[in-house]
Amino acid sequence: MKKNTMISTLISQFFIIYTGSMFATILFLSLSNPPIKSLSSEYLWQVALFSLAADLLSLVYYSKNELTRKQFWIRTAIHTVLLEVILMILGYRIGMYGDFFGGCLMIFIILTVDAFVRFVSYLSDRHTADAINEKLKTRRGERNQNE
Repeated sequence: MKKNTMISTLISQFFIIYTGSMFATILFLSLSNPPIKSLSSEYLWQVALFSLAADLLSLVYYSKNELTRKQFWIRTAIHTVLLEVILMILGYRIGMYGDFFGGCLMIFIILTVDAFVRFVSYLSDRHTADAINEKLKTRRGERNQNE
């Protein structure tokens, strides 16, 4: 993966992760008893740092060469374990959860946001691939007409 592609991917994924984290916060707030009505502005910065940590963990996939299928799945397993461990520790320190039930919910939400980020990235990559394939078909059609 080229450096520019990696940077643009990291930036777009950061915003997706931040959005997912804020939706998870809304879920946590609605499940708390009694419901929490407001958050401090400091919490928004904490979620931004949380999202940045999650985003930087995707550097596990960075490689100068194309990854084989086996390498991809190994890195995916490493990424998922690191994501859970680091975000659970960071989430506890920030105060995103405080008990066993909250920790279990946090694990589920981290996996859900990770799946959401992967899905959005897949859709983006698929759109890019479709655009490239369409251009290739157009060029092949033009080349066939010229011959």
